[in-house]
Parts: sequence; structure tokens; C-alpha cells
Amino acid sequence: MKRVKFRLKLDEVLKEKGITQSKLSKMISIRQPTISDMCRNNRTEINIPILEKIADALQIKDVSELMEFEEVDE
Repeated sequence: MKRVKFRLKLDEVLKEKGITQSKLSKMISIRQPTISDMCRNNRTEINIPILEKIADALQIKDVSELMEFEEVDE
């Protein structure tokens, strides 16, 4: 049986834009371990103001560039 899982695509976006986790951390004043957890999808809660800061810093206008739902096997 399949279920839907939320996934941030932050790691892909950073690679595409040539920005390191450390640089993003400095750009938005968020701790680098927090960025790392988000890149690895190791967070169970996502803070909307942080997502807004990331989107603004990376000039993301379409939310689907940063996140998606994917089907996974249970």
C-alpha cells in the first residue's frame, strides 16, 4: 500500500543554485544544523517563517520548487 509523504527539496535547490548550507544559514540567520536537518528531511515540523526566509533568499516564487508530496510504500 502506498502513502503520501511530504518532502523538502532544499538539498536539490541549493545544489542547483550553487549555494552551500553554511552560506544559506548566514543569509537567513538560521543555525546551520537546522538547514542540514531540512536538507536531509529529518524534521518532523516545518516552521513557515523559516520557509519564507528560504524562499526569499533563494528567490523561489513557486512552492513546488521547494517542496513536494511523494508516494512511498508502507
